[in-house]
Formats: sequence, structure tokens, C-alpha cells
Amino acid sequence: MHNLLMERTDQGRGIASGCRPAHAPADDGCFHHESLFYSDEDEFMRAALDFLYEGIERDERALVAVGAPRIELLREALGPDAEQVRFTDMRVLGANPARIIPAWHAFLQENDRPGAGARGIGEPVWPGRGAAELAECQRHEALLNTAFDGGEGWRLLCPYDLENLEEPVIEAARRSHPHISCAGRREPSAAYDAPFDLLAGALPEPPPGSQEMSFTGSELVLVRDTVRAATSAAELAEERGEDLLLAVSELACNSVLHGGGRGRLRIWTDQDTLMCEVSDAGHISDPLAGRVRPLPGQLGGRGLWLANQVCDLAQIRSSALGGSSVRLHMRLP
Repeated sequence: MHNLLMERTDQGRGIASGCRPAHAPADDGCFHHESLFYSDEDEFMRAALDFLYEGIERDERALVAVGAPRIELLREALGPDAEQVRFTDMRVLGANPARIIPAWHAFLQENDRPGAGARGIGEPVWPGRGAAELAECQRHEALLNTAFDGGEGWRLLCPYDLENLEEPVIEAARRSHPHISCAGRREPSAAYDAPFDLLAGALPEPPPGSQEMSFTGSELVLVRDTVRAATSAAELAEERGEDLLLAVSELACNSVLHGGGRGRLRIWTDQDTLMCEVSDAGHISDPLAGRVRPLPGQLGGRGLWLANQVCDLAQIRSSALGGSSVRLHMRLP
């Protein structure tokens, strides 16, 4: 199947447009981040297998993060070569997109094959994702360039379904990926926009009637009591309620310590999700805050990391003038 696939893929390549063939960037030791635009399952499989076989031939490490059905298709198509590729279900890993960059970091840091190059396939955007999830996926894609530019050289291919994703989602992918692969060709993205302040922007306002309270250091117990009452009223499972309580407590403490000594807590329900938002006057300057695993013994920087690990989604917005807001999502039964 390998030879047949490579033959078919080579037939689809060309140099008349001046574009370089897909999946053949220069070996310059840089991070290569590209979107793969595909129109159907056949096109996805051909491009993904071509990409993986090239890595196998180069003895590179590979990690594929896509949905479970796609994993099975790729395993079957690769046959015995599947043993040389690691797979993980993106619907689990990337349910909260902030957990994806740490997974790529962990993959690159593993030294099971010293000296080997590395490549990955990651599909964080799929049809059916909600507006808040899509917003965080788009920030995640832009943050990948910040997280890995200047570090170890490796290749990441991010598939996008042209038939089932809305055009604004595709345009966002063009802006966040320096390179585009489509129909067997690879070229620079003319729309690529180098990241600047990736924590800027505003979150949608909560609905009228949302619960709200201001707090200082002396009201942290009241903050916890308020969140505990909200999780109980929403019938959030006890363990998940404790997770949300822990995350809010960490953020509220951060507000007192680093956000001017006070903060604001807002709580509401949006359809099937319990929302808690902590805001203060502080400024989060690190765009990767909450996406880098704290070092053992590290004193600070754990609150946002913890929030991303225990909550279904955490949205961070911050600016020097407007302060910071962290919105936590927990899906209800």
C-alpha cells in the first residue's frame, strides 16, 4: 500500500505554480507549522499517510492526535508500520485546547530515540465545536508558533475539513499557519499573521441576572462558599464540583496577590454549562500562561495550569489597561 500511495501522491504534485511539494520543507532545523486543507476522507488519508511515511523513512518520531475513527483508519492503512507511530484521541486530549501544547512539549522531550527528528498531526478543530471552544482553538493554533519557534526543529500538520467547517474557521487557519498544504502542494500562507498579543480581546458579557460579588483577601472563604453553593444548585457531580472550587480558589488567591488585592467573581449557567469568571486589575504578560507545566518546586504559576487541567475549558483574556479575566467552563450532566 505504501508504494501505491506514494505513486498516486507523486502524480498529484507539480512545480508549475512554483509551490514546493507538500511535506518537503527544507531541513533547516526550524519548527514548521502548516495547515492541511482537505475536502474528503480520501484526501485526508492520502496526505496524512504521505506525511507519516516520509517520517518513517527518515526514522523520525511521530505522534498523531486525531479522532478515534481516524486513528483506526490510519492504523489499518499503515499496517506493521503503525508500530512506529504513536496515536492519541484528540477528542479527549483537545477537549480543552489548552492541554494540547503541553502534550506536544512532552512528546518532544521524550528521549526514547536520541537524535531522531519529530513530526506530528494534530486536528484540534472539528465540526460541532461550540463558539467558545473554537475561539480557544484558534488562539491555540496561533500560540503554537510562540511555543515552538526558536526551539527544536520539527513538523506539525494540522488538518482542516473544507467541506464541514465554516469559512471563518478556514480563514483563521490561514492566519495562524505559516504554511498551507492543499491538493498535494505546499506554499506559504499569504494570510499568515505573526502573533502579537494573544491574550487581548474581550469575552462575551454574561447574561442578565448572573451572580456577582467583589472580594478581597478577607472574603476568600465567602468566595469558596458561593462557588460550592452554585455547583450544588447546578447538580454538578461532587468530584467535578470540587475541581471547579479548587480552580476558582486558586484564581481568587492570584487576584489578591497579583491583581491589586481584590477581584470580582461572576457565576451563571449557559445552557448546559456552569460558568465561573474571576476578574481583577492584574496583567498576565505571558501568552503561554497555563499551558506550560510548572517545574517541581516552582512557587507561582500553578493557578492557571491547574484551571486548565481540571476544567472543561478556561478562557484567559488580559491587557495592561483592562486587567485580566479567566472564565471557567464546566459541563453539566
